[in-house]
This record gives sequence, C-alpha cells and structure tokens, in this order.
Amino acid sequence: MSVILSKPFHFKSGWPFVAAALLSVVMVFNVAKAADEAVMPPEPSEKLVAIVNGISIRQYEYDIAQQSLQEELVNLSKAQKQQRILQFLIDLKLMSEAARQDGFDQKVEYQQKIAFLSEQTLNNLYFVEKVLEKIDDKALLDFYDQEMKKIVPSTESHARHILFDDEDKGNAVLRLLDDGADFAEMAGIHSTGPTKTQGGDLGYFSEGEMVAEISAALVGLKIGEFTKDLVKTKFGYHIIKLEDVREKPLPTFEKVKNSLYGVLLQNKVDELSSELRKSAQIELFIEQEALDVERTSANATDALETGAADVTEIDATISN
Repeated sequence: MSVILSKPFHFKSGWPFVAAALLSVVMVFNVAKAADEAVMPPEPSEKLVAIVNGISIRQYEYDIAQQSLQEELVNLSKAQKQQRILQFLIDLKLMSEAARQDGFDQKVEYQQKIAFLSEQTLNNLYFVEKVLEKIDDKALLDFYDQEMKKIVPSTESHARHILFDDEDKGNAVLRLLDDGADFAEMAGIHSTGPTKTQGGDLGYFSEGEMVAEISAALVGLKIGEFTKDLVKTKFGYHIIKLEDVREKPLPTFEKVKNSLYGVLLQNKVDELSSELRKSAQIELFIEQEALDVERTSANATDALETGAADVTEIDATISN
C-alpha cells in the first residue's frame, strides 16, 4: 500500500523509518469513508498517527506509549520525545505482527498474559474512578481538619546557648552575663558552636529534640532567664537562655498535603477492598505460610484504620 510521507526519521537504532502522515491527513481508502469522517470526526484518541504495513497507530496508543516511556523521555527535547515514541510504536507493531504470523498469539502463555492484563486494566480504570478521582483538594482539606483534631497540643521552647570547650572560660562569660552583658553578643564572640553566627539561636524545639541535659536545664527557667551554672553535655559546656515558650503550631495544609494524600489514598483503597470483600465468596488454596502473610497484612490494615498510622505520618511531617 502507499503512504503519504513527510520526511525521513533516523531513530536511535539506526533503522531508517518514515513518519507516516504525522501531522497531515492520510489518504483514506474510499470516498464513502472520507465523507463519513468529514461529517462525524473521530474521537481525538482515535486520530491516526501513522500506518505501518497497513496497521494503524492511533493517538491513544501514542499516549499510552508516552506514559510507559516517561522516565526515558525526561531529558529529551520535544522532537526527540516524539521520535522515541514513534520508534517504540513502529517496532512494537512490526514485532507483534511478526509474532502473529508465527502463531505466538495462539500460545497458552499469551492467552494467560492477556487475561491477566485485561483484569489489571479493569482494576486500574475502576480504581481511578472510585478512588483517585474522589481525592481532590476538598477531600484532602476535610481529612486535614479531621487529623489536626487528633493531635494533642504541646509546647515548644525557643532558646539560645553559648558553647565552650573550656569550663573556666565558660564561667568567665557567665560572670559577664551576670553583670549585664548581652547574651547574643557574647555568643557571637565566645561560642564554639555553629550557632555563634546567629547569636547562639537554637530556634524553637520540642521536648526530646535536644539532648536531655539542655531540656532539663530549661525546666526551671522563666522567659528571659539564663542558667546560673554551666550545663555539661557531650558537646562541652553550655550557658542556656530561654527566649520564649509557645504552643506548638499545627502544620499548614500545604506542608502536609503530600503526606495526607498518601494516607488518605491508602485509607480509601482499604475501604474499597473491605467493601468488596464483604459480599465476596473467597476460597483459598494456598500454603499456611501464605495465610500467615495474609493475616499480617490484615493486622496492618486494622492498625491503619484506627487512625494511629495517620497521626504517625503527620507527626513525622511536623517534626521535619
């Protein structure tokens, strides 16, 4: 058969293929069909992209190939991406047609694989409509509000410190502070820690985020006070000043949105699976060790449904 040509393509493989009517109209096979298409244009996904040995390549195939090759296409230009996708599809059509001619489509392995892929595709389409399309910003915001109510309010402290390698030097600076020296200025001059350029500022932190000795030293301090004795840790000797105490702020929606999405998605998957299993008749013909795995998975799902996993996920995000 004849094909309308645009210009030759030379693919990575070195095989000289020709782009068959890529952005132009391909000659139709009869006038009646042309008239019908003029009146009733095809669906965009059915748009003809190329013809290989009389076999059509449609836009939906191009789109699917583009999705399956997305990792490979990341660093390519638009023209290179198009060239790679076409190479893939042309090779696919040529090789699959050769396989049919050799009877591979009659093999049991082929039939089994097709049956499984059919089930998998139906599963994916159902999953997208029943789960993914329902997880929009409103659903995430509602879930965010629900999860924030589960978080027990806690406080966090804002402190500064001056770190010394030498105890005597620390005591000397402590006397200067007692005489009214500025804490941040003393930290900038004398501290050996990396926060000296920020006046010893440690920022806000929760209990347990600092070494135990520092957390313990802050307990008896009022805002604006500093320790009257040096605090020894594995890092050296510290003078610590309490700047502020506040209720730990909840994370913003934008900060935890991605984490929320993952948790909500898993919840929805579990809900859908549980709902479908309620009315299902299931017979298992498997070894005991596989049953043990099944029970372990079920227990993990139960834990997630209690909300414990949700709060853990969000708390981890808050800490970061």
